[in-house]
Amino acid sequence: MNTPYTTSPLNKLIMWYKVRELFSKGQTFSQISRNLGIHRETVSKYVKMEESVFLSSDTYHRTFPHKLDRYESFIVEELRSCPSYSSKQIEDHLKEHYGEELKGICSKTVFNYVVHIRSKYGIPKGDDPTRQMEKLPETPYGEFGQADFGEYWMQREDGHHIKVYFFVMVLSRSRYKFVHFDTRPFTSSTAIYAHEKAFAFFGGRPKKLIYDQDKVFLRNENLGDLEMTKAFAAFVDAMHFQPVFCRKSDPQSKGKVENAVKYVKINFLKGRRFKDMETLNEEALSWLERTANGTMHHGIFRIPAEVFAVEKGHLTPYYGTPVAPQVEMKEYRVRGDNTISYHCCFYTVPGGTYKNAMSRVVVCEEEGRLHIYSKETGKTIAIHPVSTVKGTLVQDPSHKVERGGGITDKELEVRNYIGDTDALGLFLSGIADSKPRYYSRNLSFIISHMREYRPDILQEAIVRCLTSKAYNAGMLMEASESIRIRLGAAPLVPMPASDGISEKYRHINPDKTSLESFSKYFLP
Repeated sequence: MNTPYTTSPLNKLIMWYKVRELFSKGQTFSQISRNLGIHRETVSKYVKMEESVFLSSDTYHRTFPHKLDRYESFIVEELRSCPSYSSKQIEDHLKEHYGEELKGICSKTVFNYVVHIRSKYGIPKGDDPTRQMEKLPETPYGEFGQADFGEYWMQREDGHHIKVYFFVMVLSRSRYKFVHFDTRPFTSSTAIYAHEKAFAFFGGRPKKLIYDQDKVFLRNENLGDLEMTKAFAAFVDAMHFQPVFCRKSDPQSKGKVENAVKYVKINFLKGRRFKDMETLNEEALSWLERTANGTMHHGIFRIPAEVFAVEKGHLTPYYGTPVAPQVEMKEYRVRGDNTISYHCCFYTVPGGTYKNAMSRVVVCEEEGRLHIYSKETGKTIAIHPVSTVKGTLVQDPSHKVERGGGITDKELEVRNYIGDTDALGLFLSGIADSKPRYYSRNLSFIISHMREYRPDILQEAIVRCLTSKAYNAGMLMEASESIRIRLGAAPLVPMPASDGISEKYRHINPDKTSLESFSKYFLP
């Protein structure tokens, strides 16, 4: 016999629907009992009860006591004192304090009760499941390097603050580092210049360099197909190294340089005063020689400079001379409609960029594209093709704010058509919790398609989505179509939209003028 569902209202409702569905397919009470793992009398009761009767019955609302209810206050206190306690630790603490009283209580019972208490009192565990790591063997000399960017607020000598941006490159085998600072956010041109500075510092370059999927290097990413910017692609071809781009949100793939960025911030920049950019870069080179590359690295338990003496012979030689690019970057005012005016054209920025009359962004033009950076963070917030037609509005579709009726009105329309059931409420709550930014759009999608199906079909589809935790309007309609086909029901024709004429004026018939009266105004 299958394991029965738990006694939560949602699972009871799902069970009621499943019983009704299997019974409609011709299964007997005994067959349904075996398939769902519930008593035959329960099957008989569910089949005879309509939904409204079921939802108002004691069967739906009743709850059962837990074996550990008498220890509830103790467990709550334990979890609040240390939210990261596991159920095993709670079980051990219970045994420590209550000993013989817990005989016959299994670990699974404790686990289930701890989950119940966390939900009841809103006590999250506090530590997310971490990705499992393993230490990899060291890579060959000269094979890999890693590169990344960082930023940091420094205090000037006059007491004011300035944000500095920096580029870090680390050779994977020796952990030998290079860092280059700038007062402007990095563009493709300045990032290439920083690369050449690093290659000159190392006296060569590794065969492969690992990066984030940064807009400084990439124009586009489509399911793994990466298109580099024209300038960076030309640089890669000229330098003959292989760029390797990590998956998004996967910093562990280049952990060496991620740690180096933190090291620059904490060991070099923290507490240091900014004089000028030339001085800062000179101080950074001294720090690299003295500390970053000159002291013991606890990942390899060797001094990076000593290991680099071996690795340098395996790098591809670099014979170029770094030349600083002339990149003009200017501040632009963000308008109240979340656009900027650039050379008589308007370019959108993400909604919410405008905060007040002092909102500013940093802008530069490269390769026929306008790069817009946040002044606060230095991050790229928009990239647009530059328009040559004055007065043009250049938009990014992702910057548009969805317009339409309020969410409350949309919810009411959905509930009025489908039926204000608990299942619908749970389904809408699931969408709102899992994808809050797209909740309104999901409601709009349901409204635009729901009248193609009968309410009972939609209700069954909602239960199916709840069972599989598919909180998505598109999946709801797919389930509805599947159920409609199974039932052999014809699709409903959506009701035509209102013609917009008020009932107050429907009885009025305006006078009509014959077309012949206009003949004198037209040439024969």
